[in-house]
Amino acid sequence: RQTSGSNVNPLFGLSRYYTAGRVANKTLCACSVFDCIDEILPPTSLADVTFNFDQVVNTNSPESCWTYLMNLEKRGTPHTDVNLLNKLKDCYSKIFSRLPIRQFSKNTSYARILVRYAELKGIEDPDEAQDHFIVARSNCKDFAFVHVAHAQFEVSQGNVIKATSILHKAQTLNARPAELLEMAVRNLKAGEKLLVPTKEEEHPSSLSALSNETITIKGKQFFILKMIGRGGSSKVYQVLDHKKQLFAVKYVDLEEADAQTIESYKNEIEHLNRLQQYSDQIIKLYDYEITNSHIYMRMECGNLDLNTWLRNRKTVNPLERKFYWKNMLEAVQTIHKHGIVHSDLKPANFVIVNASLKLIDFGIANRIQPDVTSIMKDSQVGTLNYMPPEAIKDTSSQAGKARSKISPKGDVWSLGCILYCMTYGKTPFQSITNQIAKLHAIIDTSHQMEFPDIAETDLLDVLKRCLVRNPRERISIAELLEHQYLQLKPQASPVPECPSNRELQKILMDLAALQSPNSIVRAANNLAKMCSSGRKLDVAECAKSS
Repeated sequence: RQTSGSNVNPLFGLSRYYTAGRVANKTLCACSVFDCIDEILPPTSLADVTFNFDQVVNTNSPESCWTYLMNLEKRGTPHTDVNLLNKLKDCYSKIFSRLPIRQFSKNTSYARILVRYAELKGIEDPDEAQDHFIVARSNCKDFAFVHVAHAQFEVSQGNVIKATSILHKAQTLNARPAELLEMAVRNLKAGEKLLVPTKEEEHPSSLSALSNETITIKGKQFFILKMIGRGGSSKVYQVLDHKKQLFAVKYVDLEEADAQTIESYKNEIEHLNRLQQYSDQIIKLYDYEITNSHIYMRMECGNLDLNTWLRNRKTVNPLERKFYWKNMLEAVQTIHKHGIVHSDLKPANFVIVNASLKLIDFGIANRIQPDVTSIMKDSQVGTLNYMPPEAIKDTSSQAGKARSKISPKGDVWSLGCILYCMTYGKTPFQSITNQIAKLHAIIDTSHQMEFPDIAETDLLDVLKRCLVRNPRERISIAELLEHQYLQLKPQASPVPECPSNRELQKILMDLAALQSPNSIVRAANNLAKMCSSGRKLDVAECAKSS
């Protein structure tokens, strides 16, 4: 990991950009105690921070607190250093408890503290960050940079309309300086990623204006735009290379990971490397780097994962559901063909890339040898709402050691749960909140799953055949791909049966046998009516009608 300069904030940094004079507005008390604050600040470890910071907070000086926080942040990168991030959040909390917002809402440094705290909150929880930005704007509405920082955050989340509204509202409030707001509005309209260029960068078109933090993988530098996911000891960043191409980079801190976790990530790299050449429904792995301290994986960057996509929708379009279902089946068919059972399929394991669904994350996938149909795992794995019954049942022959049976049919169950969620808005056992009760319900054959009636009968049949508790009776991936549900041919309207040559000959002879020309005409008209209605042609009947 590399950082350029002292500003380690990856995208916003507006709280630091407008630090004109920094400590020039210190109170007299703060000047006398902390003239050499930079000298007493950097203790050798984060453990020493608390004592020094308590001294700073006791001055009741937002300027001193702000200077301390900025120096503390120089020690690392809060976006990748969990310990530093937690220490920073503790410091901010102490400031808010000691320095009430009503008393300091007109103070520039205090406004910066509120904004930076919101930015740090955005690392882990964007929703919570929005709440803190609103607090900053409502209490420090006179400062233009507070509004611009919130607008910048919304731009990073893809909410351009909301960012525009924030800036326009700030202009009606006469926030100062007005020039700052005008610059932000102008850049937003121009589609710029950064609403206000940093002081260090005079050329906004340069990529370094977008991010002061970079990642280097095998000598190639990438600029971090934002964090798009995290879990356990790993984080996923959206990055940009010098050709302005977007990628996703998974960063794994091996110093915090145990041996099993490290093995799972190496397992993932092996699977991605091997499988991406066989299917477009497997996420592309372009490059990776493994050291003793970290793993970097540079991958194809998706728009969003299926879980987020589902959360943002009350109902799913039937054609989209069918299209994504086929994508999922094709992805899983590929891994099964190469002897791999995923064991943890869920919506978050699929990401939408250019309107197509792709499979990611092979962390707990397992290889099956060609001559066997299932494997035994030493512990239950997978996500409970999508976990098949056979993964829960204890099939151990050794006392005290739980082992469960995993086969490709387990992935079929998980896929069925995903399709169920796309159809009914919830998983089959989601309404059971007690985890033990849920486990029992999944394996209990007497517990009836609900399948409310839907217009698509083929879809209902797929759901029922995927969610069969006995894996031997469960439908296979190959059968699902051939199922009528995925056939997009429109049903043809009924076509009247065409008479054979012999029948036509009989009709013509019957017509010729009629004596009167008028009878022939009337019979022919009635025959035409019979033909259009789909009835069987009968000249004798036509003659009677005439």
